Amino acid sequence: MSTFLNKYTSVYNVFLDNWSYQSQYVLFLEKLMYEETILPTYIKEMIFAYVSELNGCTYCKDIHRGISKELIKEIEKNSSLENISISSIQEEFKAVLAFSHKVNEDIDSITQDDVDSILENGFQENVISEIIAICSAAQYMNTTVRAHKIPALNEAMNSASVKMMIQKGYQGLADYMIQKRNKS
Repeated sequence: MSTFLNKYTSVYNVFLDNWSYQSQYVLFLEKLMYEETILPTYIKEMIFAYVSELNGCTYCKDIHRGISKELIKEIEKNSSLENISISSIQEEFKAVLAFSHKVNEDIDSITQDDVDSILENGFQENVISEIIAICSAAQYMNTTVRAHKIPALNEAMNSASVKMMIQKGYQGLADYMIQKRNKS
């Protein structure tokens, strides 16, 4: 009898066991989530966490929510504008999250009004494709985690993963995992 469904405790082990094609996904995530684009990284992480929550993927939700929170803390700590909180800046991103919800839950319900709502908040049109890409990436990751029956990390492991993701990004974490596996 196979022990496949008990084999994985981390999505990175799934990636490493299938590196010939999963490496391309890691590269895609690195570019999508950490290269400078229209959306700040903490919002990208927030979208990823939100979609993961909608999909019932606690593993991904916890990590990406933690990354977003840590990045927001860094912004607040390094801001010279002490009276501005991130929550007051977030108004412009409500349409982004609403659109993310529709991309994940009911693509057919997307209308020009949804697009206009994003554009009215000062975003360029190509941010819409970026949101769709983040939602799609989250859905893929959520499916990978849930279908492999990977459990959510405990608080200490999640905190360590958040810290490592912020420091190393996806490719850096993958490189770390490859080195760790090669030493075993």
